[in-house]
Amino acid sequence: MKAAFGKVWRLEEIGGSIIGGTIKAIQDKGKNPKPPRDPRLPAPKGQTVASFRKGLAMLPNAIASRLGSKVKLSWKLTSITKADNQGYVLGYETPEGLVSVQAKSVIMTIPSYVASDILRPLSIDAADALSKFYYPPVAAVTVSYPKEAIRKECLIDGELQGFGQLHPRSQGVETLGTIYSSSLFPNRAPAGRVLLLNYIGGSTNTGIVSKTESDLVEAVDSDLRKMLINPRAADPLALGVRVWPQAIPQFLIGHLDRLAAAKSALGRGGYDGLFLGGNYVAGVALGRCIEGAYESASQVSDFLTKYAYK
Repeated sequence: MKAAFGKVWRLEEIGGSIIGGTIKAIQDKGKNPKPPRDPRLPAPKGQTVASFRKGLAMLPNAIASRLGSKVKLSWKLTSITKADNQGYVLGYETPEGLVSVQAKSVIMTIPSYVASDILRPLSIDAADALSKFYYPPVAAVTVSYPKEAIRKECLIDGELQGFGQLHPRSQGVETLGTIYSSSLFPNRAPAGRVLLLNYIGGSTNTGIVSKTESDLVEAVDSDLRKMLINPRAADPLALGVRVWPQAIPQFLIGHLDRLAAAKSALGRGGYDGLFLGGNYVAGVALGRCIEGAYESASQVSDFLTKYAYK
């Protein structure tokens, strides 16, 4: 609970119950107001979902543009060793050949199973702990239908409205959920069409990794026709299929214990300045990934400040 729903867990900790914690959080918010919001940011109405005009890729592309030549593409980290003095030596395979980089601090935001392989020569205990996080396979299948393909009972004022739908396994469908992309964000589909992003797979359906793209589109289409799409509608336009063999880390019982074990092993080995980050540390939601990035940056900054005075 603490790992997967940290904010809810904290409410119970500070108030004895979720309701009590909510009341106390509201009271504390009044006593300690947040700093003024950046006026350049949009002002959403209440809780909402967010994206970027040209998709989520706009965020890393903007960061890369700001950083310029500091961002290295197609550099594969193959080894980390402690430097003779303080810091680390990182070995990379690059398009120009092998390159060594010396760094005072390293933060690894790669998936835990990749970090496990790289860190194994440094700490077997840390590597073993990192190898225990589970990433089930998931496929993202994006399809489009003409608006008239939507069942009439699913329309509100003639439009497909809402966020989307989640499917419990008891419904007897393969698709995990469907996001109504063209209902959530403008300019996602031309007039008269709807765009649907579907997720299929997960820990109870790992066989998706052996299916073809057409198999996955067919499975999603079949499920949608059971609840959202008219069974007689024309075939959808398949606009994108991406299979992630190891997709999102699962926050299972013992998650924080495994994470603490990995960090503790690195600490016992004297690997100061080597930090673990990413979605298995901070949380899988986009907002938590960003918040976690600020937390990691603060850790590195504090470490380097101390390092400067050694």
